[in-house]
Amino acid sequence: PVTRSTAGFTLVETLVALAVTATLATAGTLMMMQTLQASRTVDARMDEVRSLGSAFGLMRADFSEVTRRPSAAPDAYLPAIGFEGLKSDKTGELVSFVRAGWTDPVIGSERSDLQRVAYAYEDGNLIRKAWLRPDPVRNTPTVERVLIEDIETLEIQYRRKGVWFDAWPATNSGDYPDLIRFTVTFADSDVLTLNCMLGTLS
Repeated sequence: PVTRSTAGFTLVETLVALAVTATLATAGTLMMMQTLQASRTVDARMDEVRSLGSAFGLMRADFSEVTRRPSAAPDAYLPAIGFEGLKSDKTGELVSFVRAGWTDPVIGSERSDLQRVAYAYEDGNLIRKAWLRPDPVRNTPTVERVLIEDIETLEIQYRRKGVWFDAWPATNSGDYPDLIRFTVTFADSDVLTLNCMLGTLS
């Protein structure tokens, strides 16, 4: 006679086993998907950190090499001015100046180590503009680079001798502040603050 021990699994036991297997497989799949999502999130954050680190390094280099030399935007009808910082409630070029220390890789080149640089705020992006000469004209080559994207609000402040200003009007002598502060707020409410000393290498 066929006994229970030799009859194999019953239908109920098979269904229970299948249900347990399906549950374990689903849990394992969810864990794997969560792990992959977390990995992608970490990778994206690391890319952001690297990008911001590169941008901040370039900004610090720019402001540390600021000079008093006057300059004007291409085709501008106004006289050349020194360092200028506009209120950050505007868009377009907010900070402009001439920097030194722009080394030329070509040995013996007579190219100036000065260049005009401007920081602009456009469409939620902080953009660096650099002209290949301190007195650019319309056809002077320009290099533009988006430094920070997806900005909700941008605040720029200027400090001189411990006093903070919301703007820095250009002067005939080309005076500039001793520190500039960028406060960036993103849509997710994250806030980044960058302080740059000016003229430390000039």
